[in-house]
Amino acid sequence: MRKTVTDRYIVKVPGDAGPTMTYLLGLAITEARERARLYCMPCEWTAQRLNGDLGDHEVTFKVTRRRNRKEVKA
Repeated sequence: MRKTVTDRYIVKVPGDAGPTMTYLLGLAITEARERARLYCMPCEWTAQRLNGDLGDHEVTFKVTRRRNRKEVKA
């Protein structure tokens, strides 16, 4: 059994919401954190731009959360 779990989210943010693409990446990660049903610590969040650019109407990101799998003891 794998020791980690990967959750993926597709997030769209306004392209004019911030001054830099790094800022928009942070907004996308924050939005994905709010959507997540489980609050897991520790975990690693990463974001990748899929579509759009700074200043566009909408920028689409794929946000990934990697977390440890909880082991259930019988």
